[in-house]
Amino acid sequence: MGKCRRPRTAFTSQQLLELENQFKINKYLSRPKRFEVATSLMLTETQVKIWFQNRRMKWKRSRKAKEQVMGTEVEKQRGSSKASEKLLSGEVQGQENEEGNTGEECTRHRASTHFLHHKAKTFSYSPDSSGSEEEEEMQNSTHREINLLL
Repeated sequence: MGKCRRPRTAFTSQQLLELENQFKINKYLSRPKRFEVATSLMLTETQVKIWFQNRRMKWKRSRKAKEQVMGTEVEKQRGSSKASEKLLSGEVQGQENEEGNTGEECTRHRASTHFLHHKAKTFSYSPDSSGSEEEEEMQNSTHREINLLL
């Protein structure tokens, strides 16, 4: 028949605490350090080695998950800025704006808003841009021009 498997090692809380502390210091242990840790925790070197391998994989998975979350947040921000660009260029139709005009009425102004949208891009306007007071004033004047035309 097959080989008998060794039972799963149940680490004590003190052993886990020391292993985690060593992991914070260094993700990889040298052979002498592994021997020292194994001896001080009354574990075999193989147990320490396998624990570090498993812990590194857990660490990599958590880092990857965090990166995906950050990427999703960036995509959401990009999506909201694209929606504001559409509103700025008059592409959203059938909805009333602040003055009660529908998007269809606004499409008559499409050429002029497209020009202003291009002008706003020239000033590199973005909703979350943080520039100097002069840049902010240029952006505000562009917004006033857009509102006057609409």
